[in-house]
Amino acid sequence: MTLRIRVQGDLAHLSSADGAFDRAPCLTAVVEVRGGLLHGDPTGPAALPDADIDDVDAASAWLADVYGPETADAVIRGVHGATRIEPGDQTVIDAVLRLARLTWTRAWWPAGARVPAVDPVLLAAEIALAAHAVEHLLDDDLATERALADAAGIASALAALPPALAAEGERLLSALTALSEDYGVALDPAETAAADAAQVRQEWALAAGGARDASDGIEVASGSAAVRWGDVPAQTVDAEAEARWTLRQSAGVATLRVEVPAVDAPSSGRTLAARFGPAELGVDVALRRDGALFRGEAEVPASALFLPAGERLLWVRDPLLSPADADAPDSAADRERVLSVAAARILSPDASLAERAAGSSR
Repeated sequence: MTLRIRVQGDLAHLSSADGAFDRAPCLTAVVEVRGGLLHGDPTGPAALPDADIDDVDAASAWLADVYGPETADAVIRGVHGATRIEPGDQTVIDAVLRLARLTWTRAWWPAGARVPAVDPVLLAAEIALAAHAVEHLLDDDLATERALADAAGIASALAALPPALAAEGERLLSALTALSEDYGVALDPAETAAADAAQVRQEWALAAGGARDASDGIEVASGSAAVRWGDVPAQTVDAEAEARWTLRQSAGVATLRVEVPAVDAPSSGRTLAARFGPAELGVDVALRRDGALFRGEAEVPASALFLPAGERLLWVRDPLLSPADADAPDSAADRERVLSVAAARILSPDASLAERAAGSSR
């Protein structure tokens, strides 16, 4: 295997491909390690992750595990160029690649009309086991504990598995239970997780019952806008749907209404924000879960009714993820690539249990 090495001071880049670390975020699976990042394209096969290192001294603790001792020595000595390498510990490499894909799934899974949502508790359980396997590499000393805490309701999640996956679920539970005991993290009983899920469903039902009538007033203008995946948490809004807006006028008052299709998953029970038009117009709308949609409305100045078509722009986001101004839209080709791979993954025997469980729900 050929590896390209570039070193500049305490910075280093290692890649099995010609390109630098410039993939679109939705096409980048990342593991934060001591002194840098290991990353790769989750939509394609990979024998090794690439690396971007900002602290060679810190990274020297794991370089040989992933890239072999000769490559580690070359990076530490600042050697440039392409070189044939013998990779390091294959068990570590496989665990890193698995953790990268699982964390990518948590951040970017494109749930929607074509791809069912993955269970976040099942996913967290698998992340906990993968993180534990490479804990000595990770920048976050608490990565395993955090994932175990997120997997606390695992019993309920496993109870929902189809019979074909039940045996695998039992093995996962056994491994997770042993790991949780080692770390002193308690796993909640199934009843607690089930009660939490029921509470979420009840809240959604109450929200749906309180939906407002959208028939009042005169519709002056309407439109739609794509939602950038990086601006909202995965499995919150439908990955393939667009946000829709309408400007209505009634009794001299102009109102903006925004609707975004939601994913039927616990992670979508949160508040989003929408901004309409140029920033100086100051039109911001809070979007709350309302049945199958995120909805919101706000009064707008009369000038909003006369905005040129090119300024009738809608930006939907989670303010905690994307507090700054909107960037360029996602590439349609990148989105389609991710959607196609995810749709195939749920049917693949090599996929994670969370992915295959999602596929069984179709």
